[in-house]
Parts: sequence; C-alpha cells; structure tokens
Amino acid sequence: MQTTFDKLSSTDARLKVEIIEADYKPEVDKKIKEYSKTASVKGFRPGHVPAQYIKKIYGKGILVDEVIKQTSKAVNDYIAENKLKVVGDPIPLEDSYKIDWDTQNNYTFEYEVGMASDFAVEVENLPAIVNYEIEPSEKQIEDSIIDLQKRFGNETEPEAVEIGDLVFGKLVQESSEFEFQSGIPTDKVVEDSQKLFVGLEKGSSIKFDIKKIFASVKELGFATGKSDEEAEALTGEFEFTVDKITRIAPSEIDQAFFDKVLGEGKATEEAEFRKQLTEIIKSNYSREAGFLLDFDIEKSLLDNVAIELPNEFLKKWLLQVNDGKFTQEDIDREYDAYARGLRLDLIKTEIAQKHDLKVEYADVLEEVKAEIRGYFGQQGGFEGMEDFIDNMAKKQLADNKNETFRKYFDKAFGRKVVTFLKDKIKIENKSVFVEEFNQIASEKYQVA
Repeated sequence: MQTTFDKLSSTDARLKVEIIEADYKPEVDKKIKEYSKTASVKGFRPGHVPAQYIKKIYGKGILVDEVIKQTSKAVNDYIAENKLKVVGDPIPLEDSYKIDWDTQNNYTFEYEVGMASDFAVEVENLPAIVNYEIEPSEKQIEDSIIDLQKRFGNETEPEAVEIGDLVFGKLVQESSEFEFQSGIPTDKVVEDSQKLFVGLEKGSSIKFDIKKIFASVKELGFATGKSDEEAEALTGEFEFTVDKITRIAPSEIDQAFFDKVLGEGKATEEAEFRKQLTEIIKSNYSREAGFLLDFDIEKSLLDNVAIELPNEFLKKWLLQVNDGKFTQEDIDREYDAYARGLRLDLIKTEIAQKHDLKVEYADVLEEVKAEIRGYFGQQGGFEGMEDFIDNMAKKQLADNKNETFRKYFDKAFGRKVVTFLKDKIKIENKSVFVEEFNQIASEKYQVA
C-alpha cells in the first residue's frame, strides 16, 4: 500500500491511496474461511460450507468492505502521523469509486483534503484587554436588598402552593413508565398553567399536558432529568404528586439580617450595611463583566492569530454532510459564523495542547450544576438544595452519556482555556456605571 500527499496550497491538498492485491488478499481469504465455518446455507451442514461457495456468494461484498476499511485506515493514519490540521473530512474525488470490482485487483483512491494553515499562538504577545468594574445605582441597591430579604428569609413549608413556591414531588407518565423525583419552581411554569399548581397540598396530584407547562425545552429538561433532545420528544399527559412545598418568607431588615448577609458583627446599622452591600453588588456584577471579558479574550484571539481556512472546500463538505438539511444558500449565509467558531476551536485546542490543559469530570459536572442553579435562581438556596442539584447533574450526565456529556465537555474546555488566558494576558481594570457598561457591551456584541 502506498500513500501520496500533494499539498496544493496552504489550505488544500490531495491524498492518494494505492492498494494492491497483496495488501488485502490475506484478510479477505481469512474472512471467507471464517464465513464458511459460521454461515448457515441451505444444503450444507453448519461449518461445512465450501470456501469457494462463500467466495462466489459473498466474496465481492467481503472484498469491498476490506478495501474500503484499509483505505480509510490509511487516510486516518497518514493524517494522524503527520499531524495535519485537517478540517472537515477528506472528500473522495468523483472518479475514485468508479471501480470494476469483478475484474480489478489494484485500486487507487484520491481525496480532496482541507486544512487550516499553519499558525502559532503567542499568548504573551496578545494586547491588553479591558475588564470593566461596574458601579451599581441606588435602584439596583434597593432591588438587591429585596432579593436578599428573600434569599436569607426563613424557609417554610406552607400547607398550600402559591406562585413562587418550589414544589417537590413525583412526576410520572404511566403509558411510557416514566418516573422522576422532580422539583418545579412554580414561577417558571408558563403563566396560563400556573393556576394548576395554586392551592395544591402535600399528597395532592394534578395531571397536565407536559408541553403546556414550561416555556422552554431547557426548563422541561431540568424538571424531567432529560437532555434537551429527549425533553423535546416528551409528549402526552403526566401526573405530578406533591411531596413537599417550600417557600421563603422575606427577612426583616435587622441585625439578624445583617449577620446573615455579611457575617456576624460586620455591620451594626443600615448605613454601614448598605456601604458593604454596595461592594458586594459590584462584585456580583462582575458576572456580566466576566461575560464581556471572555468575549473580548476570544475576539482578541481571532483578531491576532491568523488562520486561513479552505473556505470552498468546507462549504462543499458542509453541503454533503448535511445532505437535504441545508441548501447552498443556507450554507453561504451561515458560513462566516461557522468559520469563526472553527478558527476559535483550532486556536483553543492549540493553546490546550501547548500548555497541557486538561478537562476533568469535575469540570464537566460543574458546568451542568451551574446551568441548573440558574434554572432554580433564588430558590436554589433551600437547605439541601446543593445536594439535590449535584444529584440531578450527575444523573443528567449518566443518563445521557454521549451527546450531553460532549456538550458540557466543550463548555468546560472553553472555560478552562479562557481561565488560563486570564492569567497570561495583561488586563486593565476600568470603572463604569451600569448604563455605560450596557452600552459598551451592546456595541461590542453587535459588531460580532
């Protein structure tokens, strides 16, 4: 077997694989003998089917399978051994599979190969990036106090459900044998269906069309312990039986409240409490600033690391692998966003390999937990809630191992690379009010 690589440009190449009879014949003969020992053919005793008969009936299929198998392996091995930055999959040239399998003994397969151009990521040379420190307004401080009163209020178990309560219970569908110990924040239920939950007591049950309860597939997934794709497929009537009702009664603004929020003795009067709270709010707003910082870091990578892509090859490949799903017009319209994401993935992968960054299971689990915490919002502060979230996250990963794990793995991988870069890139802090920050962020996101 001979493999020939011909680089046509920095992004396009041809890969040719030539296979002669000596390459595949031993394996083909071996499989024919194996078939003769296991095949069940009328007129022959099991295990005594003549090899020549097997060759006549199944020989061509065995030959084709083996030749294609060896060709694919040769292509993949060459790419791996030579560390080619291949994008998309090699595309066979039109004439490669015009083969007379009855008469030919030697075969030649030629492929179009698309590659990213050579590039280097010099992290230390990336320009400085601004990190915005957001100053809160008086209204935002007041709103935060109200939120904290709820968060640090007293957990109660009322007799009947009101909107805003978190209701735990068993969600079942007899027709599909579905059963899940669920937690439903009633303020996440679509408004038209909230009345179904109002007044429910412990032990009471309701039935509903699962499609009419939640506003998004994501929320339905959290309530059922399913991936987005599996949640989308859920249909029909479900029954929910209440096990527990939890509600937070807002805390009074007093010394006990100050101690809960800030720590014991940190503030003894409201003015001091507000002053310290303002600093805490500034820190909390860092989440939005953090999103923009991450965005700016990724944009800096794209702006400062030059990578050429085989654009026409990729458009052709995307049309083939999405056969029937997208038109050429669809591909052309979405291609720039796809190419941007591909370039960013290539850069991050290069950084991870160069600096030995690895994603652990705990990193992936934390991505799931963070998403679930966002779903429960303020209601995530109930006693034992973190254990509930931890178990739900582990169940999601266990029940939906492949696609769901890959999705959260990719998120964790991206976060790990960006976190690493924050320690390497020069970051300049700038103080702005919320309104100014919103304007800055809006303009930057629009340009992207």
